[in-house]
Amino acid sequence: MSSGERIAPDGWMATGTPDRQTVTSDWLAVDPPAIDGVRVKEIRPVATSNGYLTEVFRDEWDLDRSPVGQVFQRTMYPGAVTGWHAHEVTLDRLFCCVGSVRISLYDGRKASPSFGTVWHKIVGALRPAIVIIPPGVWHGVTALGPEIALLLNLVDKAYAYDAPDHWRLPPDTDHIPYKLV
Repeated sequence: MSSGERIAPDGWMATGTPDRQTVTSDWLAVDPPAIDGVRVKEIRPVATSNGYLTEVFRDEWDLDRSPVGQVFQRTMYPGAVTGWHAHEVTLDRLFCCVGSVRISLYDGRKASPSFGTVWHKIVGALRPAIVIIPPGVWHGVTALGPEIALLLNLVDKAYAYDAPDHWRLPPDTDHIPYKLV
């Protein structure tokens, strides 16, 4: 019996709102990110004879045209929150390779068609994906689960020690309609 042929039991009272489709039959996300310029690439790990191999980034995925200027990792203790931050010119590419994180985005670009939109994506070792975050989009990361999370960032411009391209807000700021904590 397919899902289209199901019949509710006699006397059953439906309340609430039914779920909408979020994945295909191949378990790929149905909806693109709601923030203009944000790209997500779900990645399938490949089983090998001694573990798994997971690609992180490839030019031919055509996610963006920017170079990779620096790669760094950030470890996050369970429940840790980064706080909100944005960049004026730097593009972030976030990939969680150990544990699990929720990446929360807020489009603070007044000229953007998605200005004011909040969007979230849960990624990690069990559901790998790379999230491309353009300049001007505020983002914060929350570590989920009981283990340390390891987050990679493949930025297009290396960190400038003398003039950092970082603007910060606290995780519970009133300037963004979502609290990270």
